[in-house]
Order: sequence, then C-alpha cells, then structure tokens
Amino acid sequence: MTRKTIITFIALTVGALHFITGKEYQGPFPDFVNGYLIDILLPMTLFLLMGLFQNRVIRSALFRACAVFGFGCFVEASQYFGHPVFGSTYDPLDILAYAGGVALGALFDLVLFPRLFSRWLQT
Repeated sequence: MTRKTIITFIALTVGALHFITGKEYQGPFPDFVNGYLIDILLPMTLFLLMGLFQNRVIRSALFRACAVFGFGCFVEASQYFGHPVFGSTYDPLDILAYAGGVALGALFDLVLFPRLFSRWLQT
C-alpha cells in the first residue's frame, strides 16, 4: 500500500462522512458531529492531499499548514462579516477545530506515516 492510496482512502472516507452526517444526524455525540467533526476532518484531509503535490513548496508542511489554516480563518471571518462562504454561522470554536485538523494532518503525515510505512520516506 502506498502513501497516495492511504491518503486517497482517507479523503474519500471523509467525503462520504460529510454526506452521511448531515443536519439531521442523530447518532452518538450529535452536537460534536454536526458542529465540529467535519471542521476537524476537512482541514486534516486537505493538509494530507496537498502533500501529494509534486511541487516542493506546496509539499512543505509549513506551507500546507499555513494555507489550510489561513483558508479556514478566511471562511470564518467572511461568516463573521455577513458574507457566508462554505457555511453561514460564525463560530470562533471552528477556528480551533481547523487548527486541530491541521495538527492532526501533520501528526499523520510527519509522525505516524513514516513510522508505520518506512518506504514512504523515499517518496
């Protein structure tokens, strides 16, 4: 299994989860799932997907972290000022969720993946 395969699987799973957990989700922890889970998983996934680019700058962990977190902050700021982009309700906790998602993506990409799959170090 390759790094690209695992990241693609994660991205498809998060995409499917986004459709499964809609506003009517009533399963376990509905407030967390409806309010923050996707705000954590989408930045994590975007961080991982950007790591697949061939461009050395885009693959840089610092660039990816700043770009993904910055975009999340832009989304929340636009909601705060009444211009909804990818959502309509400003929530300052979403910014923490975006930061957590980026940190989780970095943890997977920079710590867990190399330890679990030593051949990925060559890619």
